[in-house]
Amino acid sequence: MVSFKLKERGVSLMELMITITILAILVVTGTSLTALWSKQAELDKATMSLKSAMSLARSTAIRNEFPQNSDYAASQICFDQNKNELSVHKATATESASCTTTVVFSYPLSSTIEIKNANNTDFKCFSFNSFGQITTEITGNCKTNLSLTISNGSLNETNNLI
Repeated sequence: MVSFKLKERGVSLMELMITITILAILVVTGTSLTALWSKQAELDKATMSLKSAMSLARSTAIRNEFPQNSDYAASQICFDQNKNELSVHKATATESASCTTTVVFSYPLSSTIEIKNANNTDFKCFSFNSFGQITTEITGNCKTNLSLTISNGSLNETNNLI
C-alpha cells in the first residue's frame, strides 16, 4: 500500500501565542516611551512659547505708541488658567496694558501645562514699561520675579527669564 505524507503548513497555536505575547510587550513598552516623549514635547513648546511671548512683549513695549512714565505698563504677558493660553497685550491711548486690553498675540498651550511663580503660586502676568523693562508697578497680581516653573505632569522646567 502506498502512503503519502502531507507536509503540514501554518503555525501551531503555541507559536502564535508566543508571537502575540512578544508583540504585546513591545507595544506596551513603546506606548510608555511615546507618552513621555509627547509630554516632553508639550513642555518644550510651552517653554518656547513663554520665551517668545517675553520677546514679543518687550518689543511691543519698546514700540509703544503711547509712552508714559517708567512705571506705566506698555505691554503685558498674561496666562489664562482656564483656557491655558499665554497672551501678549498692549497699552491703549486711555489705559496701561492689562489682561483686558488689546491682544497682540496668543499662544495656546496643552491643557496639562501649569506655570508657577518662584513661590509656587499660579503665574498670572508680567508687565513691561516703554523701555522694555519689567515695571515695578504690580497690577492684577503681576510679578517682577522672572523665575517660573513650567510643569507637565511629573516633568518640570525652571526658567529664569531675563
